[in-house]
Amino acid sequence: MNHNDWVENGQHDENDWGDMPLEQFRNHVKDCHDVIEYKITLDIHGPVEVIMFYCEGLIDNQQMQLGLLPLLEKWAEQLRTFPVIEGEEHKPSMLFSRLRCGHNGSNLYARLFAGSVILSFEKIKGLFEFNISSEPGRAPDESTMEVSIRGPRDGFVEQLSMNVALVRKRLRTPDMHIQYQRIGKESMTEVALIYMEGIAKPELVAEAKRRLDNIDVPALIGGSQLEELLSDRRLSLLPLVEYVGRPDYVVQSLLQGKVAILMDDSPAAIIAPGNLLLLIKSPEDAHLPYYYVSLERILRLIGLVMSICLPGLWISLSAFNTDQIPFTLLATVTISRIGLPLSATMEMFIMLTMFELFREAGVRLPRAVGQTVSVVGGLIVGDAAIRAGLTSPTMLVIAAVTAVSTFTLVNQSLSGSVSVIRYLVLILSSILGIFGFFVGTLAVLIYMCQLESFGRPYLEPLAPLRFKQLIPALMQMPWKLRSDRRNK
Repeated sequence: MNHNDWVENGQHDENDWGDMPLEQFRNHVKDCHDVIEYKITLDIHGPVEVIMFYCEGLIDNQQMQLGLLPLLEKWAEQLRTFPVIEGEEHKPSMLFSRLRCGHNGSNLYARLFAGSVILSFEKIKGLFEFNISSEPGRAPDESTMEVSIRGPRDGFVEQLSMNVALVRKRLRTPDMHIQYQRIGKESMTEVALIYMEGIAKPELVAEAKRRLDNIDVPALIGGSQLEELLSDRRLSLLPLVEYVGRPDYVVQSLLQGKVAILMDDSPAAIIAPGNLLLLIKSPEDAHLPYYYVSLERILRLIGLVMSICLPGLWISLSAFNTDQIPFTLLATVTISRIGLPLSATMEMFIMLTMFELFREAGVRLPRAVGQTVSVVGGLIVGDAAIRAGLTSPTMLVIAAVTAVSTFTLVNQSLSGSVSVIRYLVLILSSILGIFGFFVGTLAVLIYMCQLESFGRPYLEPLAPLRFKQLIPALMQMPWKLRSDRRNK
């Protein structure tokens, strides 16, 4: 039996019960000191011992004392008081769910460490469960990945059931299908696949299921690991799927025919298939006027191009092909470089690296001062470097514009990928001049054209070019002009 068993809409697949002997179960958890064994004796036409196992910290102790234990006592009292059918005296399945142990007890341990109480009744074959889970977690709060201005402020948390509920309350329809699956032989991490029946293409849903089924890892640690395992290329420089921490954006994506993958212990959802134009969109776009959003998307696309190409283009022109620079600008640049000890290429590398260091430091600092340190700190240090005669004002301007252009990107994975690609283009430009710049830029475009996400082109609808889809993908259309995907 494959350890990745699909569970749809909360219903388990019919499989072998795989009853595990009590002693075998006890031996498996004997070194897990957070697993508590609790025994009580019930009077049911004679003493009947009930052994309970639960994981400390994962159950609601109040429900244990006021719910489960009184329920057992009441059940025993009813059996003592009323006549019972012969052979049905000790049938706890009337109150508790008989537990499917699964392959090697995988489901048994998954339920135990998910907050269920495992019960074993004397002279009764099999184990039973009573769910009183109370896993540690936090209430839905504003997502730290996407700032909300006019949109809702409830973001995903680390609890899968809560995240699914945040999506479900926005789509109260049975057409929104939810399928659960456990991934990881050791972690048994629960993953939810969400899609809209009649809108998402069946082949896309089947491909998503196939990729989840093919994941075979000891433990699923975080969302970035799942993102990499789901991607078409494991070593891709660019993110091939979108991740988001806001349920309203997940709903928008589902209504556009995409699938969403949520993971337990991760406050973000993965949206597939992804493409470059999807990565420059913001969850806040749906809550702002369409004309302003259209302008913002164009600016983000310009920022993406500038953050990759601007340093390499400037170095290729100022260090190699100076005849392409207007004479007045060339004179200004030449005068500003008088007396500088470093070459233009070294200056650019130092300035870009300095801004990257400040950006990394801003991530580690508190949110209120992080972004301020990233830009203002770089400008202050850059100004000091100019006064010290280590760099020129032109290089500081180019590096600062490049850093600000990077901040326009919504997806943080894309920002990191752009930083790496920027250095590659800069290296080629510093070696081969303007020819190296065009070679590097063309290589990036060819690489993007070869990428696919769940079988869809990464640059769609730019490559292959589809004018009918390009305008809605790049611009925000008014609500009256947006088509219903279900009708298509």
